[in-house]
Amino acid sequence: MPTSPSSPQHGRTPRACDQCRRRKQRCDGLTVPCRRCLRTRKTCSFLLDGLPDADGPSNSASAILAVQEDVRQLRAELTARLQHLERLAGVVPPVPVARGRAASSSSTPEPSNSALDFSAPMVSHPPMQVLRGLWRRPPPALPAPEPQSSLDPVSRGVVTKDEAQYLFDVFFSGCHELAPCASKQTQLDAAAVRARSAFLFSAICLIGARYWEMDHPVRSTRDWLHPRYPAMVAILDEHMHNLTLLPTAADFTLEAVQALLLTIQWPALESANGRTSRFNDAYAWSMIGLAIRVARYIGLEDCGDDPSKVRVWINLVSVDRLLALMAGLPSSLSPPSPAVVEAFRVHPDAQTGDIKLAGLAELIAIVQHASDACGDVSLRRLDDASLAAANAAFAAWDQRWSAFMRGLTPDTSYRQQMPFTALRWYRLAVNAIPVGRALGDAPRSTVVQTPAAMPDAVDAAFQLLWQYTSDAVSERPEREAPNDGSQYTMNFTALSMFMFAVDAYWITHAYAAVFLVLMYDRGCIDASLQVRPFTLGTTPTFAAPATPLYRIVYFAASIFDGICQGAAYHPAMRYRTVVANALRTLEQYPRADEAAAVDASANIDDMLNALLGAEQDWTFLRDFIVPT
Repeated sequence: MPTSPSSPQHGRTPRACDQCRRRKQRCDGLTVPCRRCLRTRKTCSFLLDGLPDADGPSNSASAILAVQEDVRQLRAELTARLQHLERLAGVVPPVPVARGRAASSSSTPEPSNSALDFSAPMVSHPPMQVLRGLWRRPPPALPAPEPQSSLDPVSRGVVTKDEAQYLFDVFFSGCHELAPCASKQTQLDAAAVRARSAFLFSAICLIGARYWEMDHPVRSTRDWLHPRYPAMVAILDEHMHNLTLLPTAADFTLEAVQALLLTIQWPALESANGRTSRFNDAYAWSMIGLAIRVARYIGLEDCGDDPSKVRVWINLVSVDRLLALMAGLPSSLSPPSPAVVEAFRVHPDAQTGDIKLAGLAELIAIVQHASDACGDVSLRRLDDASLAAANAAFAAWDQRWSAFMRGLTPDTSYRQQMPFTALRWYRLAVNAIPVGRALGDAPRSTVVQTPAAMPDAVDAAFQLLWQYTSDAVSERPEREAPNDGSQYTMNFTALSMFMFAVDAYWITHAYAAVFLVLMYDRGCIDASLQVRPFTLGTTPTFAAPATPLYRIVYFAASIFDGICQGAAYHPAMRYRTVVANALRTLEQYPRADEAAAVDASANIDDMLNALLGAEQDWTFLRDFIVPT
């Protein structure tokens, strides 16, 4: 029986959505989205195409045909205009150009329904991506902008091209191997980097400008900073302003992530505040957040086997993990998989720093496994079993990578370089954090059991400082060093490399000296660095100059003195006083035969106050502020 035009049709729908068709299920074809996709929470193709017409191609096909027609006409008109301009310039002889449909009939086929594949599955894309996909032809090549119009120190007349190349040479010879996120193969040439990324170019120049007039790495008598250093800082700040407040998609590049990483690790120096580094937990945390956003925008997390991307990603993860340990801030990144790291290490284009980064990635994985085991990224809830597993993994890593590096070079100085420096810091942080948690609530006068992590924490703190001695380079065990009162001998080669260290290093090394003195003050260790089973509960006695404790703290003070004595300013100056207070504390404890005790608590407070100022609130130290 025929039905009236207004009666609903219960047979086949004019057209099913793509999702129902692929599943071979009935589609109502009446609602947007269809009822079945709505019920199963699928992305219905009707959301993009609209409802189909019963007597003709779908709305999607009509829209595509219309767009293709518009594009064809625009191409024809653009070709005609270009040829007209060429005729005016006398480049080519005039040729007749037809407009409209006939202009491209011979070269551009007429679109038809047969050319459209309606059976292909629809893929849901964000709206902006859909719009970008409508124009498949690449845009015409534009002339490269003149370098003089870029935002960089050369364009602003702050430095010459030759000076910029010198700053690059300083950076790659002194700083790069300590945090190798750049590429010596492709980014050593200042002019090439400037043409590609003014932001990265400005960041590297600013780091090199720290050491502009360093005539000697230890005994320099000049002001190291470039005379126009403040102008270079202003240029970098302008880049940061544009990236945060006036960003475009073109600003989100691999070079931008590299520039942000460099500005975290070697921040600008503020001359208005007596040349102090910007580095603190708030600055580093905000900058790493921006770097992570840019990295994820460009898909850096899926770095695959591209060594330039893996290199930057490992650097990004290492800084993220460093802040988690130092400032107690949540870590949000994971290192690449072991397979990716191994492929990165043996890649034909791998540079020297890439091998070190592969080792660093393995260390980060150990720390991440420990945080996953206790459910706390700050490791404050680290249990004894997880701690023991982490220390065993650190020891295995040390043995494996030491053997690997000995196979590469007979020079043992690799142990004074990254990633072995990172190994000592990770060991200290992982073991010191639970120590601080265990001792933080107990007054100094209370006798408590020494935490299980104490031996590894003390050894890691000692090793972090001892690595710059001549004994460490010759691989003579520190326990076999002569105990005749002589001080450790400085290894100036290792110290020269340390001069260029990232700003976080000064905090970690000052912390190592402070940690040893605090543990001695609490009675957890004696002057020979031997761990006591229980704390003393009383004021310790004078640590003689011949003891390992005094010698290593004295050596730590010598490191900071040697670094700071030649420069008008160096970031280490900020922590030189901290280490000096640690040494003075040891010298003011009462001798065993003295009746009156000398109160050293004021020096303890000075050490902690210097490390916990308003500008640098490093929470991993606050556990050691205890009631008296």
